This record gives sequence, structure tokens and C-alpha cells, in this order.
Amino acid sequence: MTSRCAKGMLALLLVLALGFGFAARTIAAPAAGLNWEVHGTGGGSASLTGVSSSGPAMPQHVGNATYSLSLSMPGTVGTNGVGGACEFITGTGSVTAADGSTISFATVGTLCNEAGILSVPHYNGTYRITAGDGRFVGVAGGGSLTATFGSTHFIKIDGTITGI
Repeated sequence: MTSRCAKGMLALLLVLALGFGFAARTIAAPAAGLNWEVHGTGGGSASLTGVSSSGPAMPQHVGNATYSLSLSMPGTVGTNGVGGACEFITGTGSVTAADGSTISFATVGTLCNEAGILSVPHYNGTYRITAGDGRFVGVAGGGSLTATFGSTHFIKIDGTITGI
């Protein structure tokens, strides 16, 4: 027959063992990704043969920053049905925090103008984070990237990031 004290001690040990087991699984689980958005306005040059854009940005989880985007390597050009043209295009970009830490990405998508060669180009694509330095070493993620390149360039990066 087991004493009352021993039963209580056994119950306490069982609860502690289960608690430690749960804590170990929680620590070992990979971190879930964070929803990440970057909104930027800037300037540069833009045409259906390529884009160079940079300016201030406000990304979530990063603070004050700047962005840069370069679209090049023109590919197939076709009409978009409203008098404009679209082109498959690739490029690279980065988001740099105020402390100089950088998140770099690669992007692929379509660059289209509204109607005619002189109209404002728009970009719709996806991106994949390729590297990070400083406090962003080891970051990963991806999502969508959209931009318009009028007299002011507007960019929005939307997706998931891990490692912050």
C-alpha cells in the first residue's frame, strides 16, 4: 500500500514530466513566419525595358528603412488587350534598415503599361528573400511585390518572413 504522501509526490512528478515534455517540443518547433509588409515611395527610371527605383520605406518588424528595386533582363513582350504591352521580367532588390542591416530578394513577374509606350508601367510579381546581413542574417521568406512607376514610384512588398 502506498502512503498518501507518496501518491501526491508521484502526481507532482508526473505533472512536471509532462510539462517539461511539452516545453521541449515547443522549443524544438520551428518559428512560424511573420506577416511582413513593406510600403515605399521613391523615384528613378522606368520603361518596359527596365526599372531602377529607390526611396524611403516603412516595413513591419524592421522600422525606418529604404528600398531599392532593379528590374532587368527583358523577355517576351506581348500586348495586354487595352493598347499597352507586357513583358516578363526579373530583378533584384533590397530593404535596408536604419542600422544598415539589409534583406535582399529576387523577383520575377510582369511589367505592363496601361496603353501605349508613354503610359505608366506597373509591376506585378513574386519575390523570394535570398540573403540578409547584420541583424537579418538567416532570414527567409517570400510573397508578392507590386509597384507603379509614375512621377512617384509606389512599391508594396507583402508576404511572410522568418528569422527576425
